[in-house]
Amino acid sequence: MIVALLALGVIFFLVILFTRSGVDTPTYSADTASTTEWMNTPAEPKAVLITPKTTVTAKHAYQNGAHIVAGEVPLPSLCHILDASGAVSSDKKQVLLTLISTIKTGETCPDDITPARFKVSVKALKTAKISATLNGQEIILNLIEAGPDENLDNFELYIKG
Repeated sequence: MIVALLALGVIFFLVILFTRSGVDTPTYSADTASTTEWMNTPAEPKAVLITPKTTVTAKHAYQNGAHIVAGEVPLPSLCHILDASGAVSSDKKQVLLTLISTIKTGETCPDDITPARFKVSVKALKTAKISATLNGQEIILNLIEAGPDENLDNFELYIKG
């Protein structure tokens, strides 16, 4: 009797073992349609990737009581637009540059990194600390002092050497 129960238990175990696979794959009927569209549809716009280590290099000049900052921000496509503005604290000791990228809707754009130039002028103390945000995230602002005769409307950002 014990041998019969053991044999029955082994057979039951083997049936369960061989009827279940290690991979659970869903089974679909032949009538199930694919939800993938294979038409030329524009991809979702990529967001500008910003981390606390994002660095924006810009030229800086202090003229007539105002800090002038001009630089470039790489944007993911030609459809992205950069808006730049500046604000000063009430004691004029801190300047905050706000850079915001938006995207034109309803257009198909190739994903080509595109530099977008900005120029901001803010009246503050000469010793004011300048900081910046890009799309609300604080970034590192690498300021290069402009030469006395340098035109910040048409500047060379990268130093050749």
